[in-house]
Amino acid sequence: MKVYFDASVIIAALLSPAGGSAQVLRFIKAGLIIGITSQTVIEEVLEEDHLQKIKKSRQEIVGFIAKSDLIIRRRITSDEIAPYEDMVNIDDAHIVAGAGLTRCEYLVTLDKKHLLRPDIQEKFLPLRIVSPKELLEEIVSN
Repeated sequence: MKVYFDASVIIAALLSPAGGSAQVLRFIKAGLIIGITSQTVIEEVLEEDHLQKIKKSRQEIVGFIAKSDLIIRRRITSDEIAPYEDMVNIDDAHIVAGAGLTRCEYLVTLDKKHLLRPDIQEKFLPLRIVSPKELLEEIVSN
């Protein structure tokens, strides 16, 4: 099962090591899922406002990501994002593009406002846009 990770899930895992987002990341190491993200997402995690929220150094966050076994695709280009710009919030287009470009079956996110909405979820089928909780339930049921 190939799963594309949004910045919100990585940030939540850093903030709450016992939470669902952290558990989903641990499933990568356990070999239950293949976790993928992009350099674009990593750069979002490392933005200054997120560093202040997470209260960890850039080096600690980079170390956490390196130990997670996430596969990191190169930066998503504007040409790769363009087909998605009119389909989803412009700031989130790179996430859906990344999931598509890496041929992931799932996109895991905590973004209820822009991505975890039935209209958006239906628009990108067969890609399944899910929360960490929904992904955990899916993994446990299989």
